[in-house]
Amino acid sequence: MSLLKDLVPKREDQAISFIEYCRKHLTLDDGRPYDPIGRGFMKEIVDNYHTHPHMTVEKGAQTGFSTLAIAHTLYMVDVLGKNIIYYLPTDAMANMFGPTRFEPYVQRSEYLSSRIRGTDQKSLKQIGTHFFYIRGLVSKTGAISIPADEIIFDEVALINPENMELAQDRISAPGSLGWQKYFSVALFESDGIDELFDASDKRQWIVTCYGCRREATLESDFPDNMVKKNGDVFLVCPKCGHKLDVTNARWVAEHPDRDSRLGYRVPQLIIPDTKLSLIYERWEKAKDRPSKRATFRRSVLALPDSGNMQPISPAVLQRLEELSDYYFHDHSDVVTGVGIDMGDKAHVAIAQPYGAEGMLPIAFFEVEVEELSELVKQIEEAFNPGALVIDAMPYKTESKKIVRQLTKCRGYIQYFKGSELKEGVEGEDEKAVNKVTVDRDESLDETTDLFAANPPLALLPKPRNPKEEITINTVKLHLKKLVKETSGSGEDATIHYKKNVANHFGMAINSARIALQLALGQSRMTGPAEYTPVVRSRFRKKGAY
Repeated sequence: MSLLKDLVPKREDQAISFIEYCRKHLTLDDGRPYDPIGRGFMKEIVDNYHTHPHMTVEKGAQTGFSTLAIAHTLYMVDVLGKNIIYYLPTDAMANMFGPTRFEPYVQRSEYLSSRIRGTDQKSLKQIGTHFFYIRGLVSKTGAISIPADEIIFDEVALINPENMELAQDRISAPGSLGWQKYFSVALFESDGIDELFDASDKRQWIVTCYGCRREATLESDFPDNMVKKNGDVFLVCPKCGHKLDVTNARWVAEHPDRDSRLGYRVPQLIIPDTKLSLIYERWEKAKDRPSKRATFRRSVLALPDSGNMQPISPAVLQRLEELSDYYFHDHSDVVTGVGIDMGDKAHVAIAQPYGAEGMLPIAFFEVEVEELSELVKQIEEAFNPGALVIDAMPYKTESKKIVRQLTKCRGYIQYFKGSELKEGVEGEDEKAVNKVTVDRDESLDETTDLFAANPPLALLPKPRNPKEEITINTVKLHLKKLVKETSGSGEDATIHYKKNVANHFGMAINSARIALQLALGQSRMTGPAEYTPVVRSRFRKKGAY
């Protein structure tokens, strides 16, 4: 037993605090000991980081949270004997994290170097008798089936939400602490980290002016609170002009009743030693350029901003709400198009034509896939559909069943392929069903353009009761998630709509628009006219029938 004690270096006494552990064993790149509460705004965050089971940080770039996460992971594994999984968006990022972010701290500490035992791979670190896993979540295989006491998600905005949800099962084992930490720069409003922050108690750093006692966040006042005078840049109160002290502030929760989920917004502006002159220069270059302005707001102000990558933005939805003058419908005498997005549940949108090329969604439904057949029967009776378009995938058999059951309108299964809208038939004889193919990105552009046009060519209905209010809020959330992303780089870079996000009603509305394009001119009363294939990119007054 004495020989074993000699071979395995003794770990730190469990009585050592996290802060003391950091100051004693972690050295920053510039040679200074790491003090996690060296910046005043960090004290509360650090206290809660070490004690609270669920924390979200919506942050600006280079605000120090990866360092905090590494330090706390070392402490948890080394001192408290816990197993931790650290998730990043991709395997490549995970493979780089160990050598570039984790190992330098270990190499600068004689004690930590002595504590690394056994397996020392890029994605697996053994400290004493417990483990620190580093995994990419580009696929479900990254959500490894190993129990952990804490899971950490870095760069949440880039992680596939379905894989992130699957990874949460790692902390469900009996005896696990069940801790979850999320931090990232925000990209789109109500997407990724911003959605998590919105579900938290939403703590913001409220700065008090010494001059007039006005209280506000620095990011909400920007750029009115930044001035340049005699070559110096500083923050001032927009009301009285007094110079602001960013340390004369406190964290205030917008929703204190949600204390089971802590959330912090951390912009660069609240860091006392941040270089305001560089921020000022960046803003001057970015303010008149939408894409650069969006990047600035995300990285400096910790505010989500999609630029032109979120066609249906909160501002667009606000304009739609102001202009809308109609309510949810229970029936329609006007011909409608029905769109169905298939997944774990079926999301259904029903739309009437609006002017020469617009549409008015009038009803939405979310049902279990098993209940869809009965719902479609009711829709045929009540909403006068001219055409119904339903996803061919992922439940092709069920989708074909829905198309075959239709008695009063024409049905299509839908595929995303090709470059323009085309109709065809799949199968033969009694198994034959109509199909329509469209380019996914071009088709979604046509739909989002209708809402984003000024004036809009598509609106949304007003709710008549609390249930419909919940529904329309979900529809708006899904429309905001029709966001774009860039793949590749340089000349090979392409922009396309993001997949694997909760935009189901948005996709259903897109299919309803296509259904209208196929059906316009047909009504249940008159029946279909002679059929002609549709090849136009937008529907006009004459349609498929």
